[in-house]
Amino acid sequence: MTTVNCYGCRHFSITYEPTRPYACRAFGFKTQRLPAIEVMQSSGSPCVQRQPVTQAKRSARA
Repeated sequence: MTTVNCYGCRHFSITYEPTRPYACRAFGFKTQRLPAIEVMQSSGSPCVQRQPVTQAKRSARA
C-alpha cells in the first residue's frame, strides 16, 4: 500500500506544538506523525481529502 504524502496538501499545517506538530484541517486533528499515516492506520485506506496546494493568482500591478 502507498501512503499519501501530506506535504503539498492544502489541508496540511504545522502547529508549532512540540507534542503535536502536524495537523490536518480537513479532518480537524493534530498529531505527532504525518496526518496521512494516522488516517491510513485508523481507517486502513489512504487519505481521500488530499488536495494539492494551488498558487494564488497574482494581482496585476502596474
